[in-house]
Amino acid sequence: MEHEPNPPRSRSGLLIAAVTALVAFALLVANRPDRRRQSIVPGTSSRPTFFVQVIRPRAGLPLGGLLPPGLFGLDARLGFDSTDPSATVDTANPMKLELSAEGWTVRVLADEQGRALAGTEAVFEIVFEDEPRRVRCRPALETVGSLWTVDPGRGGTEISGRFEVELARCEDAATGEPLGWPPSPLVLHGSFDRLEVTER
Repeated sequence: MEHEPNPPRSRSGLLIAAVTALVAFALLVANRPDRRRQSIVPGTSSRPTFFVQVIRPRAGLPLGGLLPPGLFGLDARLGFDSTDPSATVDTANPMKLELSAEGWTVRVLADEQGRALAGTEAVFEIVFEDEPRRVRCRPALETVGSLWTVDPGRGGTEISGRFEVELARCEDAATGEPLGWPPSPLVLHGSFDRLEVTER
């Protein structure tokens, strides 16, 4: 007994569903809020270069970051780099890195093995509960992260490297009030090349 072919309307519905799924997947990949910038290769820059990125957890974004966060008034890719006219290098050595720009202050502390220490923090502005807030974010009591550095071949006068630290606690930068956010740690990620070494 021969089966009747699927009605055209049913086939059309399946096609629409398949296309919708592919588009959703493409959006998810293209707008991944946890996408890390590629680290700068030490010694390849013609001048001091760096970038700082604060990666939001998907759990803290509408629809799990499926759609571009900008549609909801959020910036999933928080950060700044050395091309910002206000960006400065305040301290740069194997155990302490301090970078800043308008609205930003970042400090990464590490021991002699490069393990991140308490005192590491990032201060920046976000939209929190529909209002702009300046927040200070720090690691948990047990700091997870590292600061890796290398001499780019300038006789010890310059430093290159990268860092990545989990920031599990955030508070209002003005009042110190805990925000109960993020739902899972932010990731402070960055890379730098040919920064002038400064005193500890």
